[in-house]
Amino acid sequence: MAADTAAAKFFRGIGLSSGNRSILMLVIAWALNLFWLGLNYFWRFASVEVLVALPILLLAYALVALVSYIYWGVRKVREQDAPYANVMVGTIVAITLLYFNFNLLQFVLQAISR
Repeated sequence: MAADTAAAKFFRGIGLSSGNRSILMLVIAWALNLFWLGLNYFWRFASVEVLVALPILLLAYALVALVSYIYWGVRKVREQDAPYANVMVGTIVAITLLYFNFNLLQFVLQAISR
């Protein structure tokens, strides 16, 4: 039997299922990337190209997350008769992050053009 990692023990301890773990990690990754962007924007650690590239990558990441949540959610519903609520929650989170990332990209482009 494979040994559990600390992350697996933590998530099992707080009672998150696999789908909820991925949603949580999606939100955490977005928040950390947003923090990194803010730090670099205010302190100018990175070049302008990097500051523009990060929101574009976050936008692409949110698109991939949206497609994957819909695909894997519908597949799980068909194969295991899982509730559609899981698909809805994942899709809503991914669409929200897509919206936030689009607004973030617009903000960064406006801030750089000034």
